[in-house]
Amino acid sequence: MASGRRERIVISCVTFETVKISDPIKFYEATKVHLIHYVKDASSEDGKIYTEFYRRVCELIKENATAPVEIIGHTENVNDFTAMLRTVLRIIEEENCSDEPPDIFVNISAGTSEYAAAAAIASMMMPGTIPFSVSTIEYQVKDVKETFYNDDKPVGLTKSVRSPKVLPKYSMPIPDKNVVLGLSILDHMNKKKLPTKGPDVIRALREKGLWRRECGEIVLDNHGKMKITRSDSVYYFRDFIDKWLSNGWVYRDDFKKRYFITDEGRTVLDTFYCKTK
Repeated sequence: MASGRRERIVISCVTFETVKISDPIKFYEATKVHLIHYVKDASSEDGKIYTEFYRRVCELIKENATAPVEIIGHTENVNDFTAMLRTVLRIIEEENCSDEPPDIFVNISAGTSEYAAAAAIASMMMPGTIPFSVSTIEYQVKDVKETFYNDDKPVGLTKSVRSPKVLPKYSMPIPDKNVVLGLSILDHMNKKKLPTKGPDVIRALREKGLWRRECGEIVLDNHGKMKITRSDSVYYFRDFIDKWLSNGWVYRDDFKKRYFITDEGRTVLDTFYCKTK
């Protein structure tokens, strides 16, 4: 039964900032926090600094909290735009699966430029998600040593910030789930060098529950395979191939008489609905 109390979730990226992340979490009285961070080599000097900043952010969140806050860390390459878009979308999708829809705030002020761009796009794709930014009041810049530290504690470039400002939101459609998952089936069949003629892919789409058209009673052909009608072929082209082509996700190799995934299509497969594949 719904409690009437919406969970407040904040998504942020941690690199070399602290208060730009922790202060908005306090402002929104977040009950759950997702922190995306990346350490390539924890034993390196850079790795130690990144780890110190991440731990300091977690400390500040707990120090500022007036009630328990769940902190969930996500180790992903923050310099990879596709990885950032995939990660933020996955977090939002998973949180929106709860019985009581939460309030989700996405911080685009801290972290890498790749994260900021991906977080803004993900926020516009997912309804009910609120992107925000925080501006700096005072910078922590006096000399090289104090650029990132104060009293030997990680601080970052920003020493204090203003209250979060919600950004204007523009609707941006997310790719159709069935069309993307159908593309992943075609890709899998190509990798396995399986036949990818219309009837072969249609059977695979039906087996995976991606066929939206009325199937009726399954009839087998002389080879014991599911019989595919002319109407099925028309719908396959209309619902899948035509959309793949118009989006630039596939191209047709006339010599091999097969459809192959383009670089743009590969990016889509690497970004959207990855958990459900």
